[in-house]
Amino acid sequence: MAVFTACNLIPTSLSASDAIRPYLKSGKSGHFKYAIYNNRWLLHGKRAQEEKHLTRVAITGVLPGTKGKIVIPSTIDGHEVYGIDANALKSCKGVTEIVIPKTIRFLKPGTLNSCQDLENIVVAIDHPDFSSLDGVMFDKKKMTLLAVGAGRKGDFSVPKTATSIGPYAFSHCTNLKNIIIPGGVTDIGGHTGSVFLGCKNLESVKIPDTVTNIGQKSFQDCSSLKEVSIPAKVTAIPFGLFWRCSNLNKVALPDGITKVGNYAFAECTKMTLKKFPDSLMTIGAYAFKNCKALKGLKLPKGVKPVGRGAFSGCDQLRDMDVPGDTT
Repeated sequence: MAVFTACNLIPTSLSASDAIRPYLKSGKSGHFKYAIYNNRWLLHGKRAQEEKHLTRVAITGVLPGTKGKIVIPSTIDGHEVYGIDANALKSCKGVTEIVIPKTIRFLKPGTLNSCQDLENIVVAIDHPDFSSLDGVMFDKKKMTLLAVGAGRKGDFSVPKTATSIGPYAFSHCTNLKNIIIPGGVTDIGGHTGSVFLGCKNLESVKIPDTVTNIGQKSFQDCSSLKEVSIPAKVTAIPFGLFWRCSNLNKVALPDGITKVGNYAFAECTKMTLKKFPDSLMTIGAYAFKNCKALKGLKLPKGVKPVGRGAFSGCDQLRDMDVPGDTT
Protein backbone atom coordinates (compact mmCIF):
# COMPACT_ATOMS: atom_id res chain seq x y z
CA MET A 1 0.00 0.00 0.00
CA ALA A 2 1.08 3.57 -0.59
CA VAL A 3 2.32 6.11 1.90
CA PHE A 4 0.55 9.43 1.43
CA THR A 5 2.20 12.79 0.91
CA ALA A 6 0.07 15.75 1.86
CA CYS A 7 -0.13 18.80 -0.36
CA ASN A 8 1.22 20.88 2.50
CA LEU A 9 2.76 18.23 4.77
CA ILE A 10 5.87 16.18 4.01
CA PRO A 11 6.26 13.24 6.39
CA THR A 12 9.67 11.81 7.15
CA SER A 13 10.81 8.42 5.87
CA LEU A 14 9.48 5.32 7.56
CA SER A 15 11.75 2.99 9.48
CA ALA A 16 11.96 -0.76 8.89
CA SER A 17 9.98 -1.40 12.06
CA ASP A 18 7.14 0.82 10.82
CA ALA A 19 6.89 -1.23 7.63
CA ILE A 20 6.32 -4.57 9.34
CA ARG A 21 2.54 -4.11 9.26
CA PRO A 22 1.62 -1.67 6.47
CA TYR A 23 -2.11 -2.09 7.06
CA LEU A 24 -4.32 -4.05 9.42
CA LYS A 25 -7.20 -4.95 7.09
CA SER A 26 -8.89 -3.90 3.86
CA GLY A 27 -12.48 -3.99 2.66
CA LYS A 28 -15.34 -2.26 0.88
CA SER A 29 -17.77 0.32 2.17
CA GLY A 30 -20.37 2.18 0.12
CA HIS A 31 -18.74 3.27 -3.13
CA PHE A 32 -15.21 2.75 -1.87
CA LYS A 33 -12.43 0.28 -1.31
CA TYR A 34 -10.37 1.04 1.78
CA ALA A 35 -7.51 -0.08 3.98
CA ILE A 36 -7.09 0.42 7.71
CA TYR A 37 -3.55 1.46 8.62
CA ASN A 38 -1.61 1.38 11.83
CA ASN A 39 -1.30 5.04 12.79
CA ARG A 40 2.52 4.93 12.70
CA TRP A 41 2.26 4.79 8.92
CA LEU A 42 0.62 8.20 8.88
CA LEU A 43 2.32 10.04 11.72
CA HIS A 44 5.96 10.36 12.70
CA GLY A 45 8.09 11.40 15.63
CA LYS A 46 6.74 12.02 19.13
CA ARG A 47 3.11 12.25 18.08
CA ALA A 48 3.32 8.84 16.38
CA GLN A 49 4.60 7.28 19.58
CA GLU A 50 1.86 8.93 21.64
CA GLU A 51 -0.92 7.87 19.26
CA LYS A 52 0.44 4.54 18.03
CA HIS A 53 -2.65 2.73 19.33
CA LEU A 54 -4.83 4.63 16.83
CA THR A 55 -5.70 3.40 13.36
CA ARG A 56 -6.85 5.35 10.33
CA VAL A 57 -8.45 4.59 7.00
CA ALA A 58 -7.14 5.27 3.50
CA ILE A 59 -9.44 5.22 0.47
CA THR A 60 -7.74 2.88 -2.01
CA GLY A 61 -10.32 2.70 -4.81
CA VAL A 62 -13.80 3.43 -6.11
CA LEU A 63 -16.09 0.52 -6.95
CA PRO A 64 -16.92 -0.11 -10.63
CA GLY A 65 -20.13 1.50 -11.89
CA THR A 66 -19.99 4.41 -9.44
CA LYS A 67 -21.24 7.58 -11.14
CA GLY A 68 -22.29 11.16 -10.40
CA LYS A 69 -21.59 12.56 -6.95
CA ILE A 70 -19.50 10.66 -4.41
CA VAL A 71 -19.09 11.66 -0.78
CA ILE A 72 -16.00 10.40 1.02
CA PRO A 73 -17.07 9.45 4.54
CA SER A 74 -15.20 10.83 7.54
CA THR A 75 -15.19 7.40 9.22
CA ILE A 76 -15.33 3.75 8.14
CA ASP A 77 -15.75 0.94 10.67
CA GLY A 78 -15.22 3.52 13.40
CA HIS A 79 -11.86 4.63 12.00
CA GLU A 80 -11.10 8.13 10.74
CA VAL A 81 -10.71 8.40 6.96
CA TYR A 82 -7.36 10.16 6.74
CA GLY A 83 -5.99 9.77 3.21
CA ILE A 84 -6.68 8.98 -0.45
CA ASP A 85 -4.28 6.62 -2.23
CA ALA A 86 -2.57 8.21 -5.24
CA ASN A 87 -4.14 5.59 -7.55
CA ALA A 88 -7.55 5.38 -5.86
CA LEU A 89 -9.45 7.37 -8.48
CA LYS A 90 -7.75 6.12 -11.65
CA SER A 91 -10.58 3.77 -12.56
CA CYS A 92 -13.28 6.43 -12.02
CA LYS A 93 -15.51 6.92 -15.05
CA GLY A 94 -18.69 8.90 -14.70
CA VAL A 95 -17.88 10.41 -11.31
CA THR A 96 -18.54 14.14 -11.75
CA GLU A 97 -18.40 15.48 -8.18
CA ILE A 98 -16.41 14.56 -5.11
CA VAL A 99 -16.98 15.78 -1.55
CA ILE A 100 -13.95 15.74 0.75
CA PRO A 101 -14.43 15.63 4.54
CA LYS A 102 -12.37 17.55 7.07
CA THR A 103 -10.58 14.35 8.13
CA ILE A 104 -8.69 13.97 4.82
CA ARG A 105 -5.18 15.24 5.46
CA PHE A 106 -2.94 13.13 3.20
CA LEU A 107 -3.57 13.78 -0.48
CA LYS A 108 -0.80 13.58 -3.05
CA PRO A 109 -0.83 16.29 -5.77
CA GLY A 110 -2.51 14.99 -8.92
CA THR A 111 -4.63 12.38 -7.12
CA LEU A 112 -7.96 14.06 -7.88
CA ASN A 113 -6.95 14.74 -11.50
CA SER A 114 -6.87 11.01 -12.23
CA CYS A 115 -10.69 11.00 -11.99
CA GLN A 116 -11.26 11.73 -15.67
CA ASP A 117 -14.88 13.01 -15.59
CA LEU A 118 -14.59 15.03 -12.38
CA GLU A 119 -16.03 18.53 -12.77
CA ASN A 120 -16.67 19.68 -9.22
CA ILE A 121 -14.60 19.41 -6.02
CA VAL A 122 -16.25 20.31 -2.72
CA VAL A 123 -14.20 20.53 0.49
CA ALA A 124 -15.76 20.63 3.96
CA ILE A 125 -15.97 24.21 5.23
CA ASP A 126 -14.25 23.27 8.50
CA HIS A 127 -11.31 21.48 6.84
CA PRO A 128 -8.09 22.62 8.58
CA ASP A 129 -5.84 22.59 5.47
CA PHE A 130 -7.95 22.70 2.29
CA SER A 131 -10.89 24.63 0.89
CA SER A 132 -12.88 24.89 -2.33
CA LEU A 133 -14.07 27.76 -4.49
CA ASP A 134 -16.16 27.53 -7.64
CA GLY A 135 -15.69 23.75 -7.66
CA VAL A 136 -11.89 23.69 -7.50
CA MET A 137 -9.59 22.87 -4.58
CA PHE A 138 -7.41 25.42 -2.77
CA ASP A 139 -5.35 25.64 0.35
CA LYS A 140 -7.19 26.98 3.39
CA LYS A 141 -6.54 30.65 2.56
CA LYS A 142 -7.57 30.17 -1.08
CA MET A 143 -4.20 31.44 -2.26
CA THR A 144 -2.78 28.25 -3.80
CA LEU A 145 -4.87 26.46 -6.41
CA LEU A 146 -4.36 22.73 -5.77
CA ALA A 147 -6.68 20.80 -8.10
CA VAL A 148 -9.08 21.35 -10.97
CA GLY A 149 -11.26 18.41 -11.95
CA ALA A 150 -10.11 16.67 -15.12
CA GLY A 151 -13.66 16.75 -16.48
CA ARG A 152 -13.76 20.55 -16.80
CA LYS A 153 -14.52 21.66 -20.35
CA GLY A 154 -13.87 24.68 -22.57
CA ASP A 155 -12.35 27.77 -20.96
CA PHE A 156 -11.26 28.29 -17.37
CA SER A 157 -10.25 31.39 -15.43
CA VAL A 158 -8.22 30.86 -12.27
CA PRO A 159 -10.01 32.58 -9.35
CA LYS A 160 -8.50 35.96 -8.50
CA THR A 161 -7.70 34.92 -4.91
CA ALA A 162 -4.83 32.79 -6.21
CA THR A 163 -1.20 33.84 -5.86
CA SER A 164 0.23 30.44 -6.83
CA ILE A 165 -0.75 27.25 -8.63
CA GLY A 166 0.32 23.93 -7.14
CA PRO A 167 1.97 20.96 -8.87
CA TYR A 168 -0.31 18.87 -11.13
CA ALA A 169 -3.22 21.29 -10.51
CA PHE A 170 -4.54 20.99 -14.10
CA SER A 171 -2.83 17.74 -15.09
CA HIS A 172 -4.83 15.60 -17.53
CA CYS A 173 -7.60 18.18 -17.91
CA THR A 174 -7.98 16.97 -21.48
CA ASN A 175 -11.15 18.96 -22.24
CA LEU A 176 -9.85 22.43 -21.36
CA LYS A 177 -8.98 24.65 -24.33
CA ASN A 178 -8.13 28.08 -22.90
CA ILE A 179 -6.90 29.05 -19.43
CA ILE A 180 -6.51 32.54 -18.01
CA ILE A 181 -4.24 33.08 -15.01
CA PRO A 182 -4.87 36.37 -13.20
CA GLY A 183 -2.32 39.03 -12.34
CA GLY A 184 -1.01 38.47 -8.84
CA VAL A 185 -0.02 34.84 -9.43
CA THR A 186 3.75 34.63 -9.00
CA ASP A 187 4.45 30.89 -9.02
CA ILE A 188 3.21 28.11 -11.30
CA GLY A 189 4.04 24.65 -9.99
CA GLY A 190 6.98 25.36 -7.70
CA HIS A 191 9.88 23.06 -8.58
CA THR A 192 7.78 19.93 -9.15
CA GLY A 193 5.65 21.57 -11.84
CA SER A 194 3.65 19.26 -14.16
CA VAL A 195 0.81 21.79 -13.78
CA PHE A 196 -0.73 21.29 -17.24
CA LEU A 197 0.83 17.90 -17.94
CA GLY A 198 -1.16 15.94 -20.53
CA CYS A 199 -3.69 18.68 -21.32
CA LYS A 200 -3.78 17.50 -24.92
CA ASN A 201 -6.51 19.90 -26.13
CA LEU A 202 -5.18 23.01 -24.41
CA GLU A 203 -4.65 25.70 -27.05
CA SER A 204 -3.67 28.76 -25.03
CA VAL A 205 -2.65 29.83 -21.53
CA LYS A 206 -2.52 33.49 -20.59
CA ILE A 207 0.36 33.88 -18.13
CA PRO A 208 0.55 37.25 -16.33
CA ASP A 209 3.70 39.34 -16.04
CA THR A 210 3.68 38.78 -12.26
CA VAL A 211 4.85 35.15 -12.66
CA THR A 212 8.50 34.60 -11.69
CA ASN A 213 8.65 30.79 -11.77
CA ILE A 214 7.20 27.99 -13.88
CA GLY A 215 7.93 24.45 -12.67
CA GLN A 216 9.44 21.64 -14.72
CA LYS A 217 7.31 19.67 -17.22
CA SER A 218 4.42 22.07 -16.65
CA PHE A 219 3.32 21.96 -20.30
CA GLN A 220 4.63 18.51 -21.22
CA ASP A 221 2.42 16.71 -23.77
CA CYS A 222 0.19 19.75 -24.37
CA SER A 223 0.05 18.73 -28.01
CA SER A 224 -2.50 21.40 -29.08
CA LEU A 225 -0.69 24.36 -27.50
CA LYS A 226 0.28 26.80 -30.25
CA GLU A 227 1.69 29.93 -28.66
CA VAL A 228 3.14 30.90 -25.29
CA SER A 229 4.41 34.19 -23.94
CA ILE A 230 6.92 33.67 -21.15
CA PRO A 231 6.87 36.50 -18.58
CA ALA A 232 9.90 38.76 -18.36
CA LYS A 233 10.53 37.89 -14.68
CA VAL A 234 11.08 34.21 -15.45
CA THR A 235 14.84 33.62 -15.66
CA ALA A 236 15.00 29.86 -16.38
CA ILE A 237 13.18 27.44 -18.64
CA PRO A 238 13.22 24.24 -16.56
CA PHE A 239 13.50 20.58 -17.47
CA GLY A 240 10.92 19.39 -20.01
CA LEU A 241 8.77 22.52 -19.77
CA PHE A 242 7.37 22.18 -23.31
CA TRP A 243 8.46 18.62 -24.05
CA ARG A 244 6.39 17.10 -26.89
CA CYS A 245 4.29 20.21 -27.51
CA SER A 246 4.12 19.19 -31.14
CA ASN A 247 1.98 22.13 -32.35
CA LEU A 248 3.81 24.88 -30.49
CA ASN A 249 4.84 27.25 -33.25
CA LYS A 250 5.70 30.55 -31.62
CA VAL A 251 7.75 31.23 -28.50
CA ALA A 252 9.53 34.34 -27.33
CA LEU A 253 12.33 33.97 -24.78
CA PRO A 254 12.51 37.27 -22.87
CA ASP A 255 15.70 39.09 -22.04
CA GLY A 256 16.79 37.84 -18.65
CA ILE A 257 16.55 34.11 -19.44
CA THR A 258 19.85 32.57 -18.33
CA LYS A 259 19.08 28.85 -18.69
CA VAL A 260 17.18 26.50 -20.95
CA GLY A 261 17.02 23.15 -19.18
CA ASN A 262 17.27 19.57 -20.41
CA TYR A 263 14.52 18.60 -22.87
CA ALA A 264 12.87 22.01 -22.37
CA PHE A 265 11.59 22.22 -25.99
CA ALA A 266 12.34 18.68 -27.16
CA GLU A 267 10.06 17.42 -29.95
CA CYS A 268 8.52 20.87 -30.53
CA THR A 269 8.80 20.20 -34.24
CA LYS A 270 6.94 23.33 -35.40
CA MET A 271 8.50 25.84 -33.02
CA THR A 272 10.06 29.01 -34.36
CA LEU A 273 12.28 31.41 -32.45
CA LYS A 274 13.43 34.83 -33.59
CA LYS A 275 16.52 34.95 -31.42
CA PHE A 276 18.18 33.74 -28.25
CA PRO A 277 18.35 36.40 -25.51
CA ASP A 278 21.81 37.84 -24.87
CA SER A 279 21.44 36.86 -21.20
CA LEU A 280 21.42 33.14 -22.05
CA MET A 281 24.30 31.22 -20.44
CA THR A 282 23.29 27.54 -20.32
CA ILE A 283 21.50 25.18 -22.69
CA GLY A 284 20.82 21.71 -21.34
CA ALA A 285 20.99 18.29 -22.96
CA TYR A 286 18.48 17.71 -25.76
CA ALA A 287 16.89 21.08 -24.99
CA PHE A 288 15.85 21.66 -28.62
CA LYS A 289 15.93 18.07 -29.87
CA ASN A 290 14.03 17.67 -33.16
CA CYS A 291 12.96 21.31 -33.28
CA LYS A 292 13.05 21.01 -37.05
CA ALA A 293 11.57 24.46 -37.80
CA LEU A 294 14.37 26.41 -36.07
CA LYS A 295 16.60 28.30 -38.46
CA GLY A 296 18.81 31.37 -38.77
CA LEU A 297 19.80 31.46 -35.10
CA LYS A 298 23.06 32.46 -33.45
CA LEU A 299 24.11 31.66 -29.92
CA PRO A 300 25.08 34.55 -27.63
CA LYS A 301 28.78 34.69 -26.77
CA GLY A 302 28.09 33.88 -23.12
CA VAL A 303 26.64 30.43 -23.82
CA LYS A 304 29.20 27.82 -22.78
CA PRO A 305 28.98 24.91 -22.85
CA VAL A 306 25.91 23.43 -24.54
CA GLY A 307 24.50 20.12 -23.32
CA ARG A 308 24.74 16.88 -25.22
CA GLY A 309 22.42 16.68 -28.25
CA ALA A 310 20.88 20.08 -27.49
CA PHE A 311 20.17 20.67 -31.19
CA SER A 312 20.08 17.09 -32.46
CA GLY A 313 17.62 16.74 -35.34
CA CYS A 314 17.62 20.50 -36.02
CA ASP A 315 18.71 20.13 -39.64
CA GLN A 316 18.42 23.86 -40.44
CA LEU A 317 20.88 24.76 -37.67
CA ARG A 318 23.74 22.59 -38.88
CA ASP A 319 25.96 25.58 -39.55
CA MET A 320 25.44 27.15 -36.12
CA ASP A 321 28.56 27.26 -33.96
CA VAL A 322 27.65 25.24 -30.87
CA PRO A 323 30.37 25.14 -28.17
CA GLY A 324 30.62 21.90 -26.24
CA ASP A 325 27.61 20.22 -27.90
CA THR A 326 28.16 16.49 -28.33
CA THR A 327 25.44 14.90 -30.43
